[in-house]
Amino acid sequence: MSLSFKSDIKTIVEETLYRLGCYSDDALVMVLRTGQAESGYRVLQQNGGGPALSYWQVEPATAKDCVDNYLKYRETRYNALLSLGYTPNNIEYSLLSNISVGAAFCRIKYLRDRKPIPSWDDVEAQAAYWKRVYNTELGKGTIEHFIKANDGYFESLPSQ
Repeated sequence: MSLSFKSDIKTIVEETLYRLGCYSDDALVMVLRTGQAESGYRVLQQNGGGPALSYWQVEPATAKDCVDNYLKYRETRYNALLSLGYTPNNIEYSLLSNISVGAAFCRIKYLRDRKPIPSWDDVEAQAAYWKRVYNTELGKGTIEHFIKANDGYFESLPSQ
């Protein structure tokens, strides 16, 4: 990934998290690392024909569940998602065509967990958190994959 592309993705994700009202350095790095682990920022559709879309490999059913069972009760966040370009009647297109929407659903998935996101400077803890919350026990991803995919991804505080 070129430095320019990496910087552009960081800027988009950062703005997305601010608009959703859930920015922190830990969350920013967690979302960026999730994209790196899920797709390497190279594919928008799941390899092998699965349903996952966006750099964050969000399944449309997961996005719908986030809307129906979380955002429905948080109007401010739902309206922020709409302002980012989310189209409720075409979830697949929203995920496939809009970087902010994919990043938003990634962050929302983590917001629904009771435990806080581990510190941005602890890649091992973030890897374990990703596996438990995002990839789940049934997912094919491993903690080792997450760590390897993110080797050297952040060497300094994200806001610097």
